[in-house]
Amino acid sequence: MAKKEKKRLQVVISEEQDALLTRAAYALSSPERLVSKSEVVRLAIEKIARELEEGKAKEELEALLKHLKAEDGEEEA
Repeated sequence: MAKKEKKRLQVVISEEQDALLTRAAYALSSPERLVSKSEVVRLAIEKIARELEEGKAKEELEALLKHLKAEDGEEEA
């Protein structure tokens, strides 16, 4: 069977966002299975895409996006 091709994405995140990823990975992990931060990101992508397809949480996501843009503006200043 051919190996599945994967795309790599590099993003810059804040220390706070990294801490959130770490906490989420820890919360999802169990003694039998450790969940990586990369897996948390992939889960988040799937969850966001599904919610948007179902028409859910669009306003909440837009508000979060505005918050992130405001944080980016503060860091650049």
